[in-house]
Amino acid sequence: MKNKTKNPLYVVKGNDVQEASGVFDLVIKNLGLEPVILFIQSMLKLLLEQIKSYPTFIAMKAFLDEFFEKYLSALKKIIPQLA
Repeated sequence: MKNKTKNPLYVVKGNDVQEASGVFDLVIKNLGLEPVILFIQSMLKLLLEQIKSYPTFIAMKAFLDEFFEKYLSALKKIIPQLA
């Protein structure tokens, strides 16, 4: 027997209905950000593959810390309950 979620989230766009796995997935699908997310994932993968030394690691860590700080502050503006 399959375990179904009690309150599934759905994104409706025209005639298309997609199930969302969570609030973040709902926001991403609702705003049509899937291509942006795929681009960011591929860029991060490419950048992380370039790390060959400790100084490069430190520079990448600083970049990612700043990126995620900006991401979380933007997310808190969109979803005030996260604050």
